[in-house]
Amino acid sequence: MTCLPKGDLNARQQEVSGHSALKHGANGRRLLIVGCGNPAAGDDGAGIEIVRRLSSLGDCGCDLRAETASGVGLLDVFSLADVILFVDAVTSGGTPGTLYLASLPSKELEPRALGSISSHGWGLVEALKLAHALGRTVPRLFLLGIEAGTVAQGAPRSAAAEQAIALVVERIPYLRSLFLTNNSIGTRSFGPNDRSFPGIAVVDHLC
Repeated sequence: MTCLPKGDLNARQQEVSGHSALKHGANGRRLLIVGCGNPAAGDDGAGIEIVRRLSSLGDCGCDLRAETASGVGLLDVFSLADVILFVDAVTSGGTPGTLYLASLPSKELEPRALGSISSHGWGLVEALKLAHALGRTVPRLFLLGIEAGTVAQGAPRSAAAEQAIALVVERIPYLRSLFLTNNSIGTRSFGPNDRSFPGIAVVDHLC
């Protein structure tokens, strides 16, 4: 599915008060969070909603963007930051509301918006191959996946997705530290009631 709202959300790079150890990335690197999905299709819009809520806070310490589509246009996104976190719904057969953290590309998880092939035959994998073929530097790429329940057009988001969205927004300072200080994190999953989703303990374990 590659139906995404047009337009970037305003980029913000504010320090997170009360978390001095998490304010600055290694070597001054910035984290770009790219929300993907279809906000008119139930849980498929979870990534867009997370970026929208972070933008409204004004102090998440990251640059924010809503990406309109997969395809060759991703090459332009790759050039915007040293570290990019794509936030997208996934449908892997897990319990709705499960959260996944993974390095991209991933053999285990496929983001719905970026993993699907567009009408022009392009997805994230194809964009990465083209970037390498052109000799372009590819940033470190990560995925925050939200297991979707309902993705029917016009459906509201499920309670499980809403719970996952709220937890991600709450834990964004720790996620920022995690992705800025790790080259690869493998794949980790956190069930809907797993409050160990990155806080201080998980970040310390993975860093």
